[in-house]
Amino acid sequence: MSFVLKKLNKLPVRVKGTLPGEDGKPVDFDFTLHCKRLSQEEIEAVQSDKDGSVKDFLRTNTEGWQDVKDEGGAAVIFSAEGLNDLLSNAGMPMLCFSSYMKQIAATAKN
Repeated sequence: MSFVLKKLNKLPVRVKGTLPGEDGKPVDFDFTLHCKRLSQEEIEAVQSDKDGSVKDFLRTNTEGWQDVKDEGGAAVIFSAEGLNDLLSNAGMPMLCFSSYMKQIAATAKN
């Protein structure tokens, strides 16, 4: 199969994990961030920026989401404030960032 040289601008980033619930038991979550797809050069620039943060990266490159719901189960419309609320959960920024980095990269196929 050939490779089609085409600029891809969007990247759906699936984020799966658990957070401890109020009773201490793990609560599973699974949602998708809709992000800008960065080039290799842009990724390298982000990684070499010692003043940048994971949260700043996600705020700059996230344009939407899917399967994020409120306590009543209703879909939450994407907003900067909502993204900040999501990222305020301990460990969530790094999980979202590592999910992005895993999913943007080319991988070998056997």
